[in-house]
Amino acid sequence: MADFRKSLPVLAVFALMLMSAVSANAQGPAFSCFANAGVPPIVRAEGITELVGDILLNCTGGTPTPAGQPIPAVNIQIFLNTPITSKLVSGSTLTEALLFLDDPGPQNLANLVQDPCTTTVCTNVGNGTGEGYYTGQPGSLGNKNVFQAQTVAGNPNSLLWIGVPIDPPGSVGTRIIRITNVRAYAAQFGAGSTVPTAITTLISATGTFSVPINNPVQTVALIQKGLQFSASSATTLQQCFSQSYRLVNTLTYRELFATAFKKYNVGSSDSSPTTAVAQNNFSPALNTETGFYNPNFPSTNGLNVAGLPTFGTRLRATFANIPSGVSLFVSRANTDSGVDRARLVTSETGAFSAASLASGAPADVAQITLTGGAGVAVWEVTESSSTTFAALTFNVHVSYTANPGAGSPALGTGTVAGSYAPISTTVAVASSPIPRFVDTGTASNMVTINPCVTNLLFPFVTSQAGFDTGIAISNTSKDPFATSTQEGTCTVNSYGANEVAAITTPTVAAGTSWVGLASSLMPNFQGYLIAQCRFQYAHGFAFVTKVGAVDVAMGYLALVIPDPARSPAPFPCGGGSTIAGCVLSGEQLGQ
Repeated sequence: MADFRKSLPVLAVFALMLMSAVSANAQGPAFSCFANAGVPPIVRAEGITELVGDILLNCTGGTPTPAGQPIPAVNIQIFLNTPITSKLVSGSTLTEALLFLDDPGPQNLANLVQDPCTTTVCTNVGNGTGEGYYTGQPGSLGNKNVFQAQTVAGNPNSLLWIGVPIDPPGSVGTRIIRITNVRAYAAQFGAGSTVPTAITTLISATGTFSVPINNPVQTVALIQKGLQFSASSATTLQQCFSQSYRLVNTLTYRELFATAFKKYNVGSSDSSPTTAVAQNNFSPALNTETGFYNPNFPSTNGLNVAGLPTFGTRLRATFANIPSGVSLFVSRANTDSGVDRARLVTSETGAFSAASLASGAPADVAQITLTGGAGVAVWEVTESSSTTFAALTFNVHVSYTANPGAGSPALGTGTVAGSYAPISTTVAVASSPIPRFVDTGTASNMVTINPCVTNLLFPFVTSQAGFDTGIAISNTSKDPFATSTQEGTCTVNSYGANEVAAITTPTVAAGTSWVGLASSLMPNFQGYLIAQCRFQYAHGFAFVTKVGAVDVAMGYLALVIPDPARSPAPFPCGGGSTIAGCVLSGEQLGQ
């Protein structure tokens, strides 16, 4: 009996250890989450508001919250390696970035219903099983499953979800936490190399219980240059010839990966560019500027516009130094036959509004407003394919009425640069516009207006040995044939013995002549002159005489050197000359 009594304490300790082991085994594995970002999308290196891939946490283990008890609240925070630029939809802190519990499906489907929290913190309650307690499931307790991110003061690279109720699913289920509608400043990393630069995120969770996260650092996007712009060779026009809708250039916007051009929304089209429908099924392959968007959400805190952009991808042509007097026109739609389509809009940052057809235009073009020779054309992508590389082309036309006498149009070279639009320097969470881009445009020459010039050759001029030469240049643009009158100076170049620096005449008005004497202009000279007159229809006459008009006198008409002027390089030739393989061809005037 004594021996049995002595063994009771040992049995009690053994029983306590056994109960503890059974209790520990009943609790199951500890609660933990595994982070996963899936296949990261390619985003544009020019972009400020690029939509990165969704972030997923698959959580298992732990002890489900007892029935009727508040589910523990967790603060979930993400940190990107670049500023976050998601749209600000309410106040100064609430953004379009959303967190979902258990991937609730679109409204009106037979699974979970998307039911957002519309207050600062929503309290969900448990049902003791860790499953089946969200809105729309059997035994619903009215729990919320969509939560809105807010900005973090002093940290532009971070977003925070406060007080998210996370119920451990226990040993039989999985709690899915999805973060979407995160936009990022991809342009911080530049155009990148052939190996794309990564946008990464770090995710953390802190709360009333431990939330370990495996693989907390994830790649959510790969940055690659998205656009290549080119302009065709510049067109050269002359001031004295009027132009009417003259095609002078073709602009090409080529996407460098197949999803670089995106339309507004899955419901929009070339015929209906502003139509927006729900995109709330977590599909990553819609190739639109819209993120997750559910128009059935309440308007509270801007939830009903979360994920909705301002417009589709826009393309910009920046015109500069367009000579005054020139009117500029561009195609209202891309002229290529590709699948992708784009339409000219009236504003770079405003909602879609199609540009009007230019009055009397023979083609589908709209006029571009120029201020000080500068203007902008913006096209919005209205159809886009994720399986082709688009090359959208647009034509540029000019018109002007020639009036060289009044200096119209002005002389000079207009340029064009191409980029995405709208251009912005706002690198922060902001209300609009979405998307935004940095300016990557480089100017190319587009059209040049040259003066009308008549080049005159005076083959023999002398003021030596008692001779002198009278020179006359007449501006014959004033005539009975309704010719556009012109005026300008002439630059007289002397070549030969005792040549002098170039002489510029006064302006020679239409219907007048300039005259001079070689003895005054170039004393003791003998050689030839080439006069470059900045107007059409110049004609010259020279009169060589013995001073006093005795013994010898002669006159001749100056030769007009045809356009274009002589090449600075030798002309090609064939057989027949003293040089093997060359043909005697004179000066090849007119070639």
